Amino acid sequence: MLGWLLIGGLAAGCVVLAPLLYFAWMHGGVYRKGNADALIILGYKCDQDRIHPLLKDRLDTALRLWSKFRFQKILLSGGAVTSSLSEAEIMKRYLEENGVPADKLLLETVSRNTVHNLVNCRVIMEQEGLASCVILSNSFHIRRIRYIASCIGMPAMCFGSRSLSALRYQIKLTYDEIKAFRLTLPWIRRAQQTKPGEMMGQLTQEQRVVSKGA
Repeated sequence: MLGWLLIGGLAAGCVVLAPLLYFAWMHGGVYRKGNADALIILGYKCDQDRIHPLLKDRLDTALRLWSKFRFQKILLSGGAVTSSLSEAEIMKRYLEENGVPADKLLLETVSRNTVHNLVNCRVIMEQEGLASCVILSNSFHIRRIRYIASCIGMPAMCFGSRSLSALRYQIKLTYDEIKAFRLTLPWIRRAQQTKPGEMMGQLTQEQRVVSKGA
């Protein structure tokens, strides 16, 4: 009887601890930041063109990095997923209002998921002669970003804010990453089949011609 109680207690402990250990692992690890040619900020859904608190956290972190390190350009990546304007355009407006010169901002406006983000940013970096980058997002997102970047051969430092105020918005998203990772795998396979200079997402015909000719 005692043995069964111990086994039951251990099983219950595992049920409680496993989600906590997963959360700590997802938000843990070593983040790298420093001087680079480009600071890439990945977008987040902007319902009714409003900046979500998680995206604001990314942008405020970017402003701190911009003031501390040397970047030639800030590359803003995100299409119009739940907004009338692209996420990149919404981010541009916020950064300009906070003192970043417009000529330092590059926009990627057609991506609809993280694989699109990275593939398209890689193309723009090649077009602009930018060789190194720091990719900025929220901490729940970093492990998947690193995996995608490694799969498409995109050397990058990755950084995310781990403030308590930001973490409270990331609890559900952290566990949703299990499904998101599975859904990402087919997109990675598609990305690995793209031609040099080819972008992914909702491109206009003009953009498709430019990307094919790049």
